Amino acid sequence: MYYNLVVILSCLFLHQTMGLSNIHPSIVFSKHRTSPIADGINAGVSNEKHRGRYHGDIATVLGSTMMRRGQHPRKTSLHSLSSVFGTIEWSDLLYDDPSTALNAFEWTANMGAPAALIGGAVLVTLSETRESLSPQKDDKKWIRLSKLCMRYLLLTSFALEVISIFVGTMTGGILLSHGPQQKIAKIVGYQSPLQLLHHHHELEYLTTQICFLQGLLNWLGAVSLELLLPRPNENKTSRKMNQCLAGWLFSFMIWMVAFYNNHLSFYSDYMSMLKRFVILFVKDYFFGKSFRPLSILYGPAFAISSFWTWRAFSSPPEDDEEYGDDETTSSSITE
Repeated sequence: MYYNLVVILSCLFLHQTMGLSNIHPSIVFSKHRTSPIADGINAGVSNEKHRGRYHGDIATVLGSTMMRRGQHPRKTSLHSLSSVFGTIEWSDLLYDDPSTALNAFEWTANMGAPAALIGGAVLVTLSETRESLSPQKDDKKWIRLSKLCMRYLLLTSFALEVISIFVGTMTGGILLSHGPQQKIAKIVGYQSPLQLLHHHHELEYLTTQICFLQGLLNWLGAVSLELLLPRPNENKTSRKMNQCLAGWLFSFMIWMVAFYNNHLSFYSDYMSMLKRFVILFVKDYFFGKSFRPLSILYGPAFAISSFWTWRAFSSPPEDDEEYGDDETTSSSITE
């Protein structure tokens, strides 16, 4: 009896709200009087199997009615969020040959080992020179600037090497997550693993390459600046030797960039790589097709970090006074 009442009320609701006079309770019962559903309902049998099929018939009637009127079921909140935030970025990616993607994964994995080695060397250099890199009030202008630049180069070198390892690892996971392309018309035709990376993952390829090389250059540049800085009680012979070593390091850095430019496959030189990286980064992470929620955070974070960088390098020598006692420290904080 309960189920009969549900059917009648549902059909009356459709008749009144949608103007569908062709919906009547007999639609369900006239065609299924001899079926187990009708028998179960008329006999008042509370069978879960009958209930499921009965509700299925009601849903079919309601769904077909809405489709005839050109109406579609409302999308859920999950679909609404997908339209705002975008779907899985690499969900429909297919490669010409998964074996080529596997070789590209090996390249990304091999890039992590030297990057980790450089990152460890940077931490050692930073820990050994941290106290000596603090600017002093009586330092000359070029010495003070060199100390600031050295600390900045060391920290950015470590961060760049970590980013190179992180991006290479994440890209390797993507390379092993997709199958072969079945449609001949969509086959790209790349002949090497790096061509696959450059075609499908250009930003990731540039990030891994640039962060590794720039981190190495930053570390060598910081070591060179540390050799140029004068030390207390340093004799002339030691001073000349340090200048000699710094000069050779700078020379090797210039030659490394020249060697790098002469062995690039997809770009003319290192500067063109940097330009392309900036374009892709801004395009994908600030003006992409889908909204990136974290852009609300990393956008202002980049701006604040840039302001703090300018403030650190423009700090006057008066801010470099050493605080020897508690009274001086407390008075400075109060000011």
